[in-house]
Amino acid sequence: MSSISESVERRLAILEAGRPLVRLVDEIIEAYPDPYSQAYAHAQRIVRKHTGRAMDPRFIWWHQFPTGSTSHLSYSGWQHAGPPQQSTHLTELVIQRFDTHFQQAPDELDQWGGFYRQGANASVFDERNEVRMLGSQVQADLWRIDFGAEHRASIEQFWGAHGPHFRVLAKINVLGRGVLARRAGHITQTDYGRLRTMASDALVAGVMPTLEQLQHDSAHSPLVVKRYALDERDRGCFYSLEAEDGRVLLYMPWQADAFRGFESSLARARWLRNELKTANTLDAFANAALAGVQSEARERAVHLHLNGIADSASDEAAMQLLAFLERPVTGDFFTYLSIQARDDMRHNATLMLDNSELRKAMWKGYLAAFLKVFTGFAPLGWPMTLMLLGASVAKVGLDVDEALHAHDEQSRKRALREAMLDSLFAALNLAEVGFQSSFASLAYETPAHELSVPLEHWEVLPSSSQSLQGREANELVPAMPELQGRLRGVRVRNDGSCWIMMNGLTYRVRYSQELSKWLIVPPDNPFAFVPVDPVRLSEAGEWELLGRPQLLGGSPPAVAGMPSTTSRFWETYTSVNDTQSKILSSRALSRQKNVLKDWDIVQLLPGRAPDLDERGLDCVMVNDNPHFSYRHEREYFNSLIEYYTSDESRINDVFRYGAYRHADEDVYIAELADELERLPDSNGATLFRGGHRSRGTGGDRYHAGQLKVGDVLVNTDLTSFTENPYKAAEFASERPTQAPGTLPGLFDESSVIYELPVAQYQNGTPISAFSLYWDEAETLFLPGNFFRINKLEQVYGYHYRFIKVTLGQIGKPAVGPVYDLRTGLLFDEAVYRARFRTPALAQRFFPV
Repeated sequence: MSSISESVERRLAILEAGRPLVRLVDEIIEAYPDPYSQAYAHAQRIVRKHTGRAMDPRFIWWHQFPTGSTSHLSYSGWQHAGPPQQSTHLTELVIQRFDTHFQQAPDELDQWGGFYRQGANASVFDERNEVRMLGSQVQADLWRIDFGAEHRASIEQFWGAHGPHFRVLAKINVLGRGVLARRAGHITQTDYGRLRTMASDALVAGVMPTLEQLQHDSAHSPLVVKRYALDERDRGCFYSLEAEDGRVLLYMPWQADAFRGFESSLARARWLRNELKTANTLDAFANAALAGVQSEARERAVHLHLNGIADSASDEAAMQLLAFLERPVTGDFFTYLSIQARDDMRHNATLMLDNSELRKAMWKGYLAAFLKVFTGFAPLGWPMTLMLLGASVAKVGLDVDEALHAHDEQSRKRALREAMLDSLFAALNLAEVGFQSSFASLAYETPAHELSVPLEHWEVLPSSSQSLQGREANELVPAMPELQGRLRGVRVRNDGSCWIMMNGLTYRVRYSQELSKWLIVPPDNPFAFVPVDPVRLSEAGEWELLGRPQLLGGSPPAVAGMPSTTSRFWETYTSVNDTQSKILSSRALSRQKNVLKDWDIVQLLPGRAPDLDERGLDCVMVNDNPHFSYRHEREYFNSLIEYYTSDESRINDVFRYGAYRHADEDVYIAELADELERLPDSNGATLFRGGHRSRGTGGDRYHAGQLKVGDVLVNTDLTSFTENPYKAAEFASERPTQAPGTLPGLFDESSVIYELPVAQYQNGTPISAFSLYWDEAETLFLPGNFFRINKLEQVYGYHYRFIKVTLGQIGKPAVGPVYDLRTGLLFDEAVYRARFRTPALAQRFFPV
């Protein structure tokens, strides 16, 4: 076996050891009782209850006014003139509640306030920007939420279920930070060996740690642990780990460089004394000890002790002061850290009032003081729990306030995950293995359709299966495959990529730890979001493709001109699974934000309200020119896109029927098109679009054989695709009172799902970061894009069937018929142009 193959085999062994630990990280992050996430979830439920839609609460404000006038157009019956006396985001309202006066007179909420899609800077507050919810009804919902009691219960549940997991991940963090310190020369190999033994005496030098080994403790730790009490509630600013030979390790869990090794306690005191003479370093130690708590008495005590060390007359004097501050840590160090983190979370939660206490505070006028102490959602700054798992402020790269209060829950969780995995990668010595794919393999977030697949029931398929069309690669691979281990039959290139030969064709493969099988993957992206195509090596040494067996009930009636097939991929995504759907949408949002990250976008500075254009639309004015796309902290905004995604917008009626609701809709369409053309395009994800007869977008003409492979379609309106196949399945079905099984609705002969594979389109603009409905994972195409039908197939399961249309974007064909993507009808350009009041608009999308 070559050295490259040995490295790949070692990478597979790392995956086997590491993937269970990655799952542990994901479980901790998902279960972590983040109070902001809990408040956000309540806000989402309130919005869905009253509007029937999953609008993002970050776009919803509660405004309270000194006056109001009646209106027969608004949902509440009232309209207001700004500016409001008080403005609160809906998520914050879940915590803060309405003013005390309205607790006694809830009916007045609808007169003096309302919910709106714009902030306090808006020029109008009426039916044009209202959210159809009544304050009086929302107040009743809020009092059904006992937030303080609920949060405390979630903390107890978290520690009851995940306490042992915390200890394992805390060990990984110590080992990972130790590896980094050893590489940087801050500690010795002997120091690291002692850390390893302290974590578990089952760990062996040079052998990757496993979950089972990390769950085992050390009977005799070679290190004595002491902490330094800078004040009565110091959570562990730094620790001393001392060996019998006098050598000392300084552990600072909040620091990027967490470990420092010293020959003696005196050398450690000398280093601390010198470091603390720098004001920035002293402040960093103080912040770690105080954790953001605003207490003058505590600040004085912490700074007194730190300054005392820095200003000591000698190194010996500094060592004496440190000895005075020392407190022994008895028993297992990781159990101690676990108890400290749990108690820290419990203490934070005591500052959250339950409903009965909240009512008393309101009646006694204490609420303002309570809110000042509470400071939003995280009174004690960065949680110790996250810090001890490797997600320190420095590593996550977020400002404390921004990270804990940001509306962007998905980005926050992703940042935490990356920080924790960083320690895991180091603990597994992944850097020594090489190959960027090693990191990607371990961090890979396995999609739902790759989990729990019963491969033992799958059958050998012909290698010419349609699912492999386009997957073959024109790559030079080694002439001889590997002969042993998991790599038997696999050809390994110098970059560590893995390939197989099957029936004379070359395919790239990736090993799935979850399925213990090799999977055929796209040659340019082994981690692409694609159906599962497992292969196995036969007794004759030939690769075989596996597929799902035929359903016992047989297949549905055949459709002329296309094959019928089952699909594990669509078996997963035609079922309702809100949790998995949210995960996919959040990954899509994160991807789309990465597209925007390097784009030159206007920034709205913290504390500044958006400007308004002449129509009252939010924007940022630069040299008297409105910029509708802007970023505020970690969030993106565009009022034109927000309106398009709102329930009030019927703008596609102009494209479809020539139906206008407002006189300025052509102007709006032109400005929206300008904005979409300015935003960056992206073709880095496979897109889906569902259609059904009940929505006027069905696939009857495919079912009737009137549309065939090779035909050309054109989109004639603002056309949405999604990165989330769960959403496509919803739109491909008709939602009845009760759908069979776990399906989102009823599928029939008009059900159709379009697929635009990654890199097979050019002009899609990701808009989820700007949308009122981020979970739709939306990419938008302006009218006038042409798509060729590359593949047609009928996909079916026990309770569903639909026509799957695989598309690829092309230029405008010179000759031949073109069909409307939405209806399947022959496109009549003259009829289309006649729908617009402004001829230049049609000319823009369909130039002559």
